[in-house]
Amino acid sequence: MHIVKSRDLVFKRGARSYLTDVNFDLREGELMGLIGHNGAGKSTLIKLMLGLLPISSGELTVMGGRPGTQLLKVGYLPENVSFYDAMSVREHLTYFAELKSVSRARVDELVQSLGLDIVIDHKLGLCSKGQRQRLGLAQALLSEPKLLLLDEPTVGLDPVASQHMYKELSHLRDQGCAIVVCTHELALVEPYLDSTLLLSNGAQCGYGTLDQLREQAGLPVTIIVKDVDVLRHPEVSPFVCDGRIVVPEGGLPDLVRLLTQTVGCFDFQVRKADLGAIFNHYVLNK
Repeated sequence: MHIVKSRDLVFKRGARSYLTDVNFDLREGELMGLIGHNGAGKSTLIKLMLGLLPISSGELTVMGGRPGTQLLKVGYLPENVSFYDAMSVREHLTYFAELKSVSRARVDELVQSLGLDIVIDHKLGLCSKGQRQRLGLAQALLSEPKLLLLDEPTVGLDPVASQHMYKELSHLRDQGCAIVVCTHELALVEPYLDSTLLLSNGAQCGYGTLDQLREQAGLPVTIIVKDVDVLRHPEVSPFVCDGRIVVPEGGLPDLVRLLTQTVGCFDFQVRKADLGAIFNHYVLNK
């Protein structure tokens, strides 16, 4: 089922274009990364999906309808979450639950699953950044949304808290929630991506799975070998560049056989281009 569908989406203010010809599909149970430099149009696209801005032309549907018409089915965590420092975690969640007509049982469920029970009666002014972000995620999840939009959800979090956040997102995706994560922390989000939308200066410059983006860009697979004598082997050296073995297209099986059967090397790593290399190719090299 399509949760978000975008076709030739354009957003303008006056004569200035902020987004042009954006095309993507987000289905139930998928996590899409929204990647680009500052000012690329990522937050603008999120606001369009929320119905906070009107599209100028093209098509954008959320759960089959106009954005903003099914607000309780959409969860949103902005980059900078604004709460009241003098109110406790419990008071915040009770307040948001009443606004969304959510039961106390749902509040208790989120408190336990997000590890907020240990700070439930703490004032927000005494909570850490990670605890505030968990509260932000809890309020976004109160109504059990079918679509979750996250703008830099791990900014300012330590590595442990960031990993916890993504594990929670992975669990939500497995339950069928469609998720959009806008982030600059490429290494963190990469293992969880089903698809990636790359933006540069308001224009779409790449979209697809990581494997599709690698193939379209012609980004090479490399083999990392620590033994320099292996790299100097006469049958291996023609493939070596900057201390790595660069695999020609379709040549991975042959090179693995060469290393293992001819050279007798079994200590190596095969690496595909990571999201950082994909970002550099599609965004920074444009």
